[in-house]
Amino acid sequence: MVLRAIDSIRDSVINASSAVSTTTVPPLDIPMTSMKPPSIIPTVELVLGTITYLVIIAMTIVGNTLVVVAVFSYRPLKKVQNYFLVSLAASDLAVAIFVMPLHVVTFLAGGKWLLGVTVCQFFTTADILLCTSSILNLCAIAIDRYWAIHNPINYAQKRTTKFVCMVIAIVWVLSMLISVPPIIGWNNWQENMMEDSCGLSTEKAFVVFSAAGSFFLPLLVMVVVYVKIFISARQRIRTNRGRSALMRIQNAEGDDDYRKMSIKRASVESARTSSRTDGGSLPKDETTKHMKYHNNGSCKVKVKETKEDEENPTAVLRKREKISVAKEKRAAKTIAVIIFVFSFCWLPFFVAYVIRPFCETCKLHAKVEQAFTWLGYINSSLNPFLYGILNLEFRRAFKKILCPKAVLEQRRRRMSAQP
Repeated sequence: MVLRAIDSIRDSVINASSAVSTTTVPPLDIPMTSMKPPSIIPTVELVLGTITYLVIIAMTIVGNTLVVVAVFSYRPLKKVQNYFLVSLAASDLAVAIFVMPLHVVTFLAGGKWLLGVTVCQFFTTADILLCTSSILNLCAIAIDRYWAIHNPINYAQKRTTKFVCMVIAIVWVLSMLISVPPIIGWNNWQENMMEDSCGLSTEKAFVVFSAAGSFFLPLLVMVVVYVKIFISARQRIRTNRGRSALMRIQNAEGDDDYRKMSIKRASVESARTSSRTDGGSLPKDETTKHMKYHNNGSCKVKVKETKEDEENPTAVLRKREKISVAKEKRAAKTIAVIIFVFSFCWLPFFVAYVIRPFCETCKLHAKVEQAFTWLGYINSSLNPFLYGILNLEFRRAFKKILCPKAVLEQRRRRMSAQP
């Protein structure tokens, strides 16, 4: 009996140990304090990026709207050549209204395209059309300025409303010819890829064609034309400066001859007066009065003016020299700013745009690619400031539109200050 009891106890112990060994041990709960908190960097990037894009859109809309309103409401700006600026402002406004917001939506969606294939095709076409028209309008403005400086008389007669509108129409037609081919078949789009992402066509021949027509050829034209404008302006400034100096010298020489003739005429007249007195002489006070008449009337005043002219020509020429140099520097600075800003904004995007189809291993980070795209859009927000604020009449128009009370007060003070 004892042995049987021992055997039963042994069997129960074995069964219990086997049951314990087959039982799964539940996993230990990891305390929450050991887990890393979620990063806030993506949220900060999202907020800052959205604010930046909205500021760019607002600047573009406000600046280009001011240009359009100024041209049509401010009388000194109602000139036919300013229609080019209106066309430029229209294309930049369209970029800000129809293109930039869709990029913001895509950015908020984490880079995913949510509007379908058809909208994507029209979106990319509108993007190319409006950006190309903006760039070609800049090119047209440069050519218009060159013609106005190089051949001012003939071009002033040729620059009519009809002619300017025809040039603007050519700009928009060329922009359409560059942007439309992908939507009619010249592309390598795949619908399954365009459902989640929307990008420009990477078909090699079209990329070369569109990049050349939209940027590289206009950039070359702008650089050549603005360099010629600077050279022509500098030659004209120096020619006018030399002509002015020659006229000043001739006037000084003429005044010196006139002074000598006046002195000689006064002495002859004095001798004749003395001979008429039969060998006698005029009283001292009468003689002094008579000589003062001649000296004050013809001699003394001219001598004084001649001395001023002899002393002033050098100072005047130096002053005009400084003014001419300042004009040359200002013209060079303006041209340099225009070319630099245009190249800085668009060159990174178009270089990446051309390289991508020919280098399959070359891949840009999504954020860098997005930065290049928006850098090009920034050019549309800077154009009103480059082509408007650098112009005195536009500055006055902007001030009148934005601060009408200050302008009226300034005008009232000016009127009250006049005698």
